[in-house]
Amino acid sequence: MGSKARTIFLISSFVIVVSLVVSMGLFEFPFPLPVLPLGNYTVYLTVFLIILATKLVMELVKPLFRMALAARMPHEADIYALFQLVSYMIWAGVFLSLIFFMTNAQVVDALSLGLVSAALIYVLQKPLLNLVGWGVLVARRLYKLGDRIEINSVRGYVIQISLTNTLVREFGGWMGGDTFTGRYVAIPNSYVLDANVYNYTRDTEFIWDEIRVSVTFESDHKVAEKLLRDAAEEVVGDLMRNNRSVVRSKYEFADLATYMVEEPTITLTFSESSVDMHLIYFCPSYRRRFYRSEIVKRILDKFAADPRVAIAYPHIEVVPYKTADMEVEARDIITEMKR
Repeated sequence: MGSKARTIFLISSFVIVVSLVVSMGLFEFPFPLPVLPLGNYTVYLTVFLIILATKLVMELVKPLFRMALAARMPHEADIYALFQLVSYMIWAGVFLSLIFFMTNAQVVDALSLGLVSAALIYVLQKPLLNLVGWGVLVARRLYKLGDRIEINSVRGYVIQISLTNTLVREFGGWMGGDTFTGRYVAIPNSYVLDANVYNYTRDTEFIWDEIRVSVTFESDHKVAEKLLRDAAEEVVGDLMRNNRSVVRSKYEFADLATYMVEEPTITLTFSESSVDMHLIYFCPSYRRRFYRSEIVKRILDKFAADPRVAIAYPHIEVVPYKTADMEVEARDIITEMKR
């Protein structure tokens, strides 16, 4: 909610709460005030008053909560995620208390309770699955606010996690690379139960990327490999070396350091009409397209300046086919023309 709407909500909620407290006779002023005949609706008004007061208190506490944790938690998204979890626990306690208050702690018949529960589960199975999904993603920390994720072919930056769905600011889609599309996508939390969840930034902001360059068989492949490595070194060489320890500290096992690429690396494979060179490197996920573009620019410049290498591309060459009979026939034609 925007700052203006939030201010209006706080003021109006405060006025409503005070008005209800006075109207219900819960607070007496030193001078007489009119008391509305609300005796028949005391229970419902009390429930409404508690809910509204809880919302009002939560809105007032939210900025204080943020200020208190700003020094301990550097990421704003983590603070909001923690506040959201605390707010859910508070609301759960409030609603349980209201249910206890409205039923006056009476014991409900077990059979009736079972039938009602079965009916509710059947009707609310999708919302319940979303609730279970929320519990799974919070307990297992599949993702949190501020993470870049992909679920069910939707990629986005997580900006809100509610009990029923996850709201992301979409990137990719019809845009190339990781450019934001401007759309918001609400993903049901139940998807985490049966769909693959890809998290780009769970433990570190770095991800690996690969650029494939095809060169002709006639090219000097050692020179081409050196040019590729030089292009990568100019863009991501220092970045990879400076953050190697950060990336390595997130490995689950020390053996992974043997398999992971921690500096610009090039591998070669044969294709039908070219030699494919694969440049592998890592960079920040949110800047992957930028680093990829800068490396490609330098590769093109270096290849254009060195005649020993050439980029392979699909094309057709027409080679004349000649036989000995064709040459004899051509000589006979020329001789006949001279006569």
